Amino acid sequence: MKRLPFVCVCIVMIAVLFQTAIATPARIIHLQPQQTPLTVHVEKQSLNHLQGLKKFVDEYFAEKMDEEKVPGVAVVVVKDGKIYFQQGYGYANVDEKKPVVPDKTLFRVASISKLFTATAIMQLVEQGKIDLKNPVNEYIKDFQLDNNFLQPITIANLLTHTSGLDVNDIGMSARTQNLLQPLSEHLAKRKPLQIQPPGIISTYSNYGIALVGYIVERVSRIPFAEYIDKKILQPLGMQHTTFLQPPPPSLKSDLAIGYEYKDNFYQPQPYTYEHQVPAIALSTTATDIANFMIAHLNQGRLYDNEILQPDTVKEMQRQHFTSDTRIPGIAYAFQEQFRNDVRIIRHGGLIEGFVSQLILIPQDNIGVFVVCNSTSTLDSQFIREFLNRYYPIENKPNLAAAKSLKALRRLNGNYLDTITSQTTIKKFFEPYYFTVEIKPDNTLVYDSRQYVQVAPMLFLSLEGDKYISFKQRKNAIYLFDGIFTLRQKNWYENLSFQILLYKIFFSIFIFACLCQPVKLALIYFNRKFKLFNFIHLPRRLSFIITENQSSYIISRTKLLIVLIAYVNLLFIVIGRLIIPYKQSEFFRIIYGVNPAYKILLSMPIISGGMTVILTYYICLIWKNKKGTCIQRIYYTVITGAALMFLTFLNYWNLLGFRF
Repeated sequence: MKRLPFVCVCIVMIAVLFQTAIATPARIIHLQPQQTPLTVHVEKQSLNHLQGLKKFVDEYFAEKMDEEKVPGVAVVVVKDGKIYFQQGYGYANVDEKKPVVPDKTLFRVASISKLFTATAIMQLVEQGKIDLKNPVNEYIKDFQLDNNFLQPITIANLLTHTSGLDVNDIGMSARTQNLLQPLSEHLAKRKPLQIQPPGIISTYSNYGIALVGYIVERVSRIPFAEYIDKKILQPLGMQHTTFLQPPPPSLKSDLAIGYEYKDNFYQPQPYTYEHQVPAIALSTTATDIANFMIAHLNQGRLYDNEILQPDTVKEMQRQHFTSDTRIPGIAYAFQEQFRNDVRIIRHGGLIEGFVSQLILIPQDNIGVFVVCNSTSTLDSQFIREFLNRYYPIENKPNLAAAKSLKALRRLNGNYLDTITSQTTIKKFFEPYYFTVEIKPDNTLVYDSRQYVQVAPMLFLSLEGDKYISFKQRKNAIYLFDGIFTLRQKNWYENLSFQILLYKIFFSIFIFACLCQPVKLALIYFNRKFKLFNFIHLPRRLSFIITENQSSYIISRTKLLIVLIAYVNLLFIVIGRLIIPYKQSEFFRIIYGVNPAYKILLSMPIISGGMTVILTYYICLIWKNKKGTCIQRIYYTVITGAALMFLTFLNYWNLLGFRF
C-alpha cells in the first residue's frame, strides 16, 4: 500500500510521456519554420477573420457570372502562409465544357507579370549588381533612351511609372509566334519619346517595365523567361506558370480560352503574342499565384526557399511615389490602396479575353487573386465586395455635411489621362477622356462615382473607399487618381470643339471641290442658253460665270486649291470609313500600322506640300494685285483653311508617319 502512490505517479508519468510522444510529431510538423511560420493561435484568428468566406464566394459567383457574362473564374485566398480557400467556377473552354480547375487551368494575367519582373530586378539589387538610383542607360548597350531633360531616367523611375516617357503601344503585339521580336530589338524600335522630366508625373507604362525585364536579362546574362523560371518560379514550386508564348506543350492544353460576350454568344478571342514579355506575357494558375503571394507576405520566403530577403521585400512594398501625400501612391510595381486603417498593395491585369486582380494585405497576411476568361469588370467588382465584407468602412462621408463647392467650379470639365499618347497616332485612335462635374448637392462626379470634399482639393467617394485630389500646376489643373494622372483639357482640346472644326473643314473642302465644277457648268449653260442675260451682275462678281483670261499664277492657284480640297476631302472620307473598324483584327494598331493607314497618312503630306506652294502663290497674288479683290479673298480663305487643317492634323499626330 505504501508503494501505491509511487506506482500511481509512475503510471501518470508514463501516460504523459506516451501522450507527448504521440502529439509531438504532429505539432513539430505543423510548426516547422520551413512549412509555415505560423502558430496555432494565429491560425485560429485567421479562421475567425475570414468567417463564411466559402459561402460568400460561392454565392457571389453563382449570381454574378451569368449577369456579367463570364464563362470561367478562378479564385484563391491565402492567409498566414497557407492557401485558405481556392475554387474554380464555370468553364475554361465553353465549347468543350472544360471546367476551371484552380491548380491546373492556366490564365493569362497580363500586367500582373510586372510584379514578377519587379521581384527579379530586386534580386539583382540584393546581389549588388544593380542600383535602382542609377541611370537606365548605364545598364543597356544595344540602344539608349533619349533623355530630353537634365535629370536622367533611373530604374526606380521605371518601377514607379515616373520616367516621363510617352505611351507608345503601337505594334506591341503580334498575330503569330513567327512575328515575335526579340525583346532588345522591339524595345530599340519602339522607343517612346520623353515628354516630362522624370519623377514628376506618373504615366502607366508597359514599355518601362519591359525595359526593366531587359535589364534583368542583360545583367544576369540569362534570357528573361529562363531567369524568371530559375530564380522565382522553381523556388516557389510554380510548375504551371510560364512567360513563354504560347505555353510549352506540357501546359498549353490547360490554357483557358479568352472570350468576349457579343451577340448573345461567347466569342473566343485570338491569342495575341506580346513583344513586351516582362510587362504582359505571364500565364499561370490560381494555385501557383498563391505561392507568389505567400512569399511576398512572408518576407520573401515560401517554406525553406527564399526569393527575396526581408529588407528587400519591405523596400519593394513601401511607397516610393505619390502625386499627393494625402492619397495612395505606388511602391515598386505594386499599387497602393487604403481601406479603413488597412493598407493594401495590388495590381490588375487586362489582355484579350482575360481580366485579373491581385491584392495583398500585409497587415493581416492576406492575399486574394481572382481571374476571369472574359473582358469584364467582374474581377474588380469581386475585390470590392470582398473588401466591403471583411474590411467594412464604418464612417462613410456624410452628404448632408458636404462643403460648398461653388468656389471650385473651375474643376468642372473634361480631363485627359496621361496614358493617352501625346506623340503618336494612338492619340487619335485611343484618347482616354474623363469628365468631372460638380452637382448642385455639392458632390463631385468623376468616372461614374460621386465624391465629397473632405479637405482642400481632396475628395472621398461616397462609399468611403477611394480618394482623389486636384492640384493646379502653372496654368493646368491636374486630377490624381492613385498612380493615374489626368490633366484638365484646354478649351480647344475639348472633343466637341474638335468635332466642330472637323465639320467646318469638311464643309469648306466640299465647297472648294464643287466651286470650280459648278462655275464651269454655269459658264457652259450661260453660253448655250444665255440664262444670265437678264441678270445684271456686279463687275466684281462677273468671274463667277465668265471666262476672263487669268494670269499664270491665278490658273495655278485655282488648280492647287481644287487639288488640295480633293486630297483633304478624300483623307477625311476614307478616314471616316476606316475609323469604325479600328478595333477589328485587320485595323488594330497594337499589331502595327498596316498599309491602309500608311496610304491614308501619306495624303496629308501631299496636301501639306501643295499648301506650302499655295501659300507662296497667295502672297504673290496679293503683292502683285492679281485677280479681283473677291478672288483674292476667296483664295486666301481656302488657303487659311488648308493651313489650319494641317494644324488640326498635327494636333492629332496625323501629319506625318508618327508611330
